[in-house]
Order: sequence, then C-alpha cells, then structure tokens
Amino acid sequence: EAGVLSVNAEPFRSEKVLDKILKLSFKNDAMTCIAALTPFGKGQSDNRREALIGAFNSAIEDVFRSSVKSWRTIVGEYVIENTDFILRLLPEIEFVTKSAALMRRLSDRGYPVVVPTLSPMENKDFSAEGLYNPDVALRIEEEIVENDLAFDDNARIYVLTGPNRGGKSVVTCALGLAQAMAQLGLRVPAKSAVISPVDAIYTHFPEGADDTIDKGRLGEECARLREIFDAVTENSMILLDESLSSTGAYEASYIGQEILTGFGIARCRGIFSTHLHELAAAVPEVNEKIREAGGVPVDTLVAGIEEGRRSFKIVRAKPDGKSYARDIANKYGLSLSEIERRLAERKRS
Repeated sequence: EAGVLSVNAEPFRSEKVLDKILKLSFKNDAMTCIAALTPFGKGQSDNRREALIGAFNSAIEDVFRSSVKSWRTIVGEYVIENTDFILRLLPEIEFVTKSAALMRRLSDRGYPVVVPTLSPMENKDFSAEGLYNPDVALRIEEEIVENDLAFDDNARIYVLTGPNRGGKSVVTCALGLAQAMAQLGLRVPAKSAVISPVDAIYTHFPEGADDTIDKGRLGEECARLREIFDAVTENSMILLDESLSSTGAYEASYIGQEILTGFGIARCRGIFSTHLHELAAAVPEVNEKIREAGGVPVDTLVAGIEEGRRSFKIVRAKPDGKSYARDIANKYGLSLSEIERRLAERKRS
C-alpha cells in the first residue's frame, strides 16, 4: 500500500547506521534517517525519471482503486450507523411537509384554518365555529357550507338526522378530522375552535361485504359496535354513520336506542348520524334511562331543508320526520291539496 505518512516543516537528514555507531550517536532523533536519502531525479536521465514517475503513479492508482472499493462498505456502514436517526425521522418529516401543503391548499382556496385552543382532557370540550370537511372542500368547485358545532352539558352525544345526501356524513367526518388534526398539532378546518384531547376516536361507518358471509350484515355491524363498547371510556369520541342501516326501521330503532343509552352511560361524546327519525324521536326516552344511570345527555341535530332542497346546514333542533317529505311533495305537486286541485281541474275540463 502507499500513502502520505506525514507533512513536516523540518527536513529529514540523511545518515547511515555505521556512521551513527562510529559517532556513538544513539539519541532518538525522529528527523534523521538510518539510510542514505537519494534525491529524486538526481543523476537520472529524463527517460528514467519519467519511467519512475509513471511507475509510481501507476502503483498509487492501483492502491487507491483497491482502497476505494474497501471504503465503499466502510462508508456505507458509517452512514447507516450515524444517520439512522434521520431515517427514523423521515416519516415525521413527510408528515410535516404534507400537512403544510394541505394547510396551504385550504388557505389558497379561501377556507379558514385556525390554531385551536386546547382545553384539558377532563373538560371534555369541543366547540367549533365555521367547521367544515377539508376533504370535501378540496374536491368540489362550489363553496363549502360551514357549520357550528358544540358539545356542552346539555348534549355530549348527538343524533343527527336529515335527508339522504344532506350532509350528515360530511359533518360527522368533519368532527373526527378536526379532533384528530388538533391532537396532531395541526390547524383545524374552522374559524375558531376549543378542543379537549380524547384518548381514542372510535368509528362505525359502513364497510364492505368481506365479513358479512358468516355473520350477515347486521351481525357484522353489531360485532363492531360491541368491540367499541369493550374499549370506550368517558374520554373517548364515537362517530357512527348510518349504523344499523342493514335492517328494518323497527329493529334498527330498537337496537339504536340501546346503543345510545349505552354510550350515554359510558359518558363519551360523539355523533350518531342516521336516517332513522324514529330513533331521534326516542331521544327523550333514552335520556330518562341515561339520567337514572348517571350518564351524559343526548340531543338532536337536523340537516336543514330549504324549499325542498338540501341546505347542508346542520342545526340543533328536534327533527320533524315529515318535513323533508312534505317539501318534496310540495315541490313536485304531490301534496294532498295539490292532488285534489288537479283532480278538480280535470273534472271541470
């Protein structure tokens, strides 16, 4: 092998071993050689000097090439050993960059994103003004509808009813997204928000048919709900979207009342969005059972209807199961008064 051993400010001195013995000079002198030094190129022809330089360079190149090959493994091991912390941080870096990109996209579209006020977990706070679903906001061209939503001492669980495609699922998801984003340290999609952390967010949304072969659709839904009850605490959030939709209204309403009562007794908070107006109508009865067990109250939300059209506005009110049907009937001339008027006109003609 070859290489540079040292670079010195003081020159080496040429001497022979025999001379040192004759002089009785045995001191440790690092700069005095024990063999004669011959200056490179002294007394040599140009051809011999060039040949020596070529041989020297060739030898150095061979040594360097083989050394580099051995370095590759060493350098690779060094990089892995000393930069492993960066590799572990890559998922976090990706999360931060993509989160920043999401916030920028929402802001560029004119949607508000706000730093939430964090409240202690024991306060069980969630209140938001101008809440919206960021996923929907980025996928539609028209302006998104914002909603106000708050959990308080009069309602820790909501039953959300309304027409199909009236915004129930959108609002339910918006609640979960805002809660998760706040706990991830992100801005939330709202104009203002006060949020307490939860220990878990349990969801019960419609799934595929993979697990329904053995249990049936209703059995699969009930099995998943039982798993939630096995884990839920008073600091948890539950999000149920069209649960029990696989069975008839009577059976679904009965099971739904049992579930609502159970969640109320568990003292968690969340939303049960459903098309079952019978379930919403049973909320007073459910609250009586919850109150006896020392649970938290349930209230109702309604997806608004304006002139037969879905407004996608969620209001805290008692549902009128016939309101949407009545508006649709009036819109298409199928109310009893309109039918009687048209029949009378036919007789006159």
